[in-house]
Amino acid sequence: MIEPFLTPWGGNVLSFTSLDSTSRYLWQLAENGASAGTVVVADQQSAGRGRRGRQWHSPAGLNLYFSLLLRPLIELEKLPQLSLVAAAALWQVLHNELLGLMIKWPNDLLSRGLKLAGILAEMKPGANRAEFVIIGVGINVNSEIQDFPPDLRGQVTSLKCESQKTVSLDLLLSKLLEELFVFTELFDRVGLEGSIRDLINLNFYLAGKDIVIHSGSEKINCRAQRIDSNGGLVATLADGSVSSFNAGEAWLAKDD
Repeated sequence: MIEPFLTPWGGNVLSFTSLDSTSRYLWQLAENGASAGTVVVADQQSAGRGRRGRQWHSPAGLNLYFSLLLRPLIELEKLPQLSLVAAAALWQVLHNELLGLMIKWPNDLLSRGLKLAGILAEMKPGANRAEFVIIGVGINVNSEIQDFPPDLRGQVTSLKCESQKTVSLDLLLSKLLEELFVFTELFDRVGLEGSIRDLINLNFYLAGKDIVIHSGSEKINCRAQRIDSNGGLVATLADGSVSSFNAGEAWLAKDD
């Protein structure tokens, strides 16, 4: 189990052997006034969550599952961008170990096209800004290919699969929180303008690829270009026009 410590925000890291969901547990703490920078981490999740209610595969003792509480003073419409900010922070920590590590809009990190990490940002809205935001992170760290369910093999990977090294979860969490602090503080000041967006676009997995965007019941065929300053995916549509998408999921056209 990861040893508790203070985060760069001055909050506590609360460590558990097992939880149903680190984000669900932290949400309850946030409702009761937990301070910004509080982190909940678990060796195992029985009901880890991804986007759209999907379950995140969370076996015991191998990988990193944690949630971070923020109380940002930014406009509500900017809050969905925090998933990309978190992805950029994770990339900054992990890219030296993984050549070709890429960011996939809106919330994944891929290595060789295989899913390495996922991010889920949730907020409780207030009158003019969020009361709080919870950023949930799942990273496949020390899993080997046989540790994944058969239906996920060929779609996912881990740091150990890619680097052939066993990684200290304590040290990795500490490094990630340091970079998340740096990136979220910068985002509070300047948004996605400048260095954060540049990093994302330089390592944007979908750039130049034919994709299908799933938005509700609609499927939109287009070619991805870049991420704009609002965190939207800019794409060229079939008729040659250009549009920006701020919600939905993107799949490579060949995989849809």
